[in-house]
Amino acid sequence: MNEHAIGENIRALREAAGLTLTEAARKSALTKSALSKIETGQSSPPIATLLRIAGALGVSIVQFFDEEKRDPAFVLTRKGKGNILTRDGSQFGYSYEALCLAKRNTIAEPFLLEIKPGDPEGKFHHEGQEFIFMLSGKMGVKIGSEEMVLNPGDSLYFDSHNEHSTKVVGTKSARFLCLFVNGSNSRKGQQ
Repeated sequence: MNEHAIGENIRALREAAGLTLTEAARKSALTKSALSKIETGQSSPPIATLLRIAGALGVSIVQFFDEEKRDPAFVLTRKGKGNILTRDGSQFGYSYEALCLAKRNTIAEPFLLEIKPGDPEGKFHHEGQEFIFMLSGKMGVKIGSEEMVLNPGDSLYFDSHNEHSTKVVGTKSARFLCLFVNGSNSRKGQQ
């Protein structure tokens, strides 16, 4: 799914929630200009920003990527068949593979992420919690003032309202499973 389609979905969900661009931007901790650029496909925000927008709109982030508007009983995603969201157009060059976009009423959203050496270190914070399981490479993680290095097989669970950042350690890309557990504001009106 391209940035324009994601932006169109965000705009439609914002309008359905009865929020102006200014109101939604304020609730998302974004400028009106930044949200406008996202809605028009001119900006490719990181997942953390999309999570903040979803929280402000009271929806799941998966609805931003939803093309079919359905909610199956289960979702099977075969190896390499997830929805690839490469964020090279953003300030963070992360590659995301969404593993469960077709399921709408979830409490958590799984992604495979890859960070390459030299990708800028972004600082994020959003509602909810995150679980990370390292698959390959080494990744430095900073949560607040605490710094650690994750190796393959390591896992980390934390409250994502705390400022956090990630970066590759070494010369190989870091691949990891990240489970975004929704904050209390998401899932309103989806039952």
